[in-house]
Amino acid sequence: MNRILSLLFVTTLTYALCAQPGRGQGQGQRPGGDRGQGQRPGGGFGQGQRPGGDRGQGETRRMMPSSLRLGLLETLGRIASNEAEGVLAGTLRVTASGVEVALIDRMLTDIAQGEHRYKNEVLGAARDLILNPPPAPDVPTSSDRRATSELWSILRRYKDTTFAEKAGEILISEDGNLNGEALRYLREVMAEGAVPVLAASYYSPDVSDRAKGELWGVINDHIDDHPAAGQILVERFKESLVKMDEEEAARAQREADRAAGGEGDKGGRGGRGGFGGFGRGGGGSRGTAVRELQRLGEGNDLSAEAITNRRSILTSVKSATSDPDFQTMIASVETRLDELASPTEKTSSRFRVEDPKTAAQREEMRKRFEGFRNRGKEGGNTPPGK
Repeated sequence: MNRILSLLFVTTLTYALCAQPGRGQGQGQRPGGDRGQGQRPGGGFGQGQRPGGDRGQGETRRMMPSSLRLGLLETLGRIASNEAEGVLAGTLRVTASGVEVALIDRMLTDIAQGEHRYKNEVLGAARDLILNPPPAPDVPTSSDRRATSELWSILRRYKDTTFAEKAGEILISEDGNLNGEALRYLREVMAEGAVPVLAASYYSPDVSDRAKGELWGVINDHIDDHPAAGQILVERFKESLVKMDEEEAARAQREADRAAGGEGDKGGRGGRGGFGGFGRGGGGSRGTAVRELQRLGEGNDLSAEAITNRRSILTSVKSATSDPDFQTMIASVETRLDELASPTEKTSSRFRVEDPKTAAQREEMRKRFEGFRNRGKEGGNTPPGK
């Protein structure tokens, strides 16, 4: 009797779930289901089509609240029978909710007490919904807002490398912005294998400057194991040198314009605040160039191959400039690499490139403050006038 009641209950849940697929499209199939992209492995209802066939073009259906559907899925997970497991797996073929896919994966894992046999179906559903997401609801719920991240989380958890090419295709949007979830997937799943894809996006003419910076933030983790990363570092250094010249020319023009207009130095501070801009030498394009050099000396316990790669990159950087300050900084990185090649107990994992220009600015600022302080003391000791 208990067995019969359990089967009846599971059958009822099956009808409820399949008759009202989560976030349905009103066309009897998952979005993009007729494109053949990410089609379900082992699908028993056709390619991405919901059970019951076409439900009518544009037909409006009354949808079950998502919270109730999630509750039904959790109930099936607690029943944990073969029939319940089958219903959960079957729901993967019809749901259009990323949160439901993630919950079904968790319930199947609990039933199997470990990795379950429907991993390919879960991954297929996740890939399909990432590439063909359902239309966003007018009033998104918390589940709607986290649906996409849940799908990408599945790909990362299972280390699904088969999606790398597609992830690269959707990494940069039409307006040049970055898909953060795709970037995280490539970084965590593909590691150095993602560098060619990331480099291709970096060089895209449509990518925004902000996106390029974020891409470089991942690419530069692989300067020791992929030549494309080193090449981009050298190019970024050269670009910074060009921008430094442009910024200096613009600054000189502003000074000339002020002098011609009789505006003077605006209180002796160059119109920038902070004593003619002292203390800001670490910013701008010069700061970017210094940080690229800094990157080549960071770390500890590097392999011989990594040190060789860094030396090769540094040689290219060195040939790009004859500026004495940068040659001094490059020499400090060369010394650092020599230390890393033959480390001792005293070799620190910390390394800092000292920009001579910034150091000179700090010293000048110190002297100015010292002068102000001394004049203040002298003024305080001046006898009152008679």
